[in-house]
Amino acid sequence: MGAFLVGLSLTGATAKRARQVLSPLRDLFAAVFFLAIGLSVSPGALLPVLPAALLLALVTALTKVASGWYAARRDGVGRRGRLRAGSALIARGEFSIIIVGLLGVRQDRLGALVAAYVLLLAVAGPVITRFVARRPAGPARPPRHVPAAGGRGDDRGS
Repeated sequence: MGAFLVGLSLTGATAKRARQVLSPLRDLFAAVFFLAIGLSVSPGALLPVLPAALLLALVTALTKVASGWYAARRDGVGRRGRLRAGSALIARGEFSIIIVGLLGVRQDRLGALVAAYVLLLAVAGPVITRFVARRPAGPARPPRHVPAAGGRGDDRGS
């Protein structure tokens, strides 16, 4: 927590330099952290908690889509864009993986639940976003011709 608070307090050139220097370490420690989480949870413990993880994933996915929809609507984005914005949030911001890192090694059931939950969202999120981003099949629209400013509206040059 102390390192987190120090990171929050750095600003300006100091923060920029710290990001440059610490970036390789951040990537290394992230990989080690997720490896440690994967090693701490038994694959056999995932199946019994799968129904609860599915329910949690469904609820949080719906709230993330609603949040993205609301935020995009405030910026005047169309319906499809709002849906894409919401679906893109599904696989993001899982603070629970930090909780499992801190507590899950002592609580087997909690660790398995959070690991299954995060795994479900990490896999389903991009798939849902890809599905939502796909345009419906239909007749292709011809490209719109926009006349050049001061031009005759054709492609014969000026």
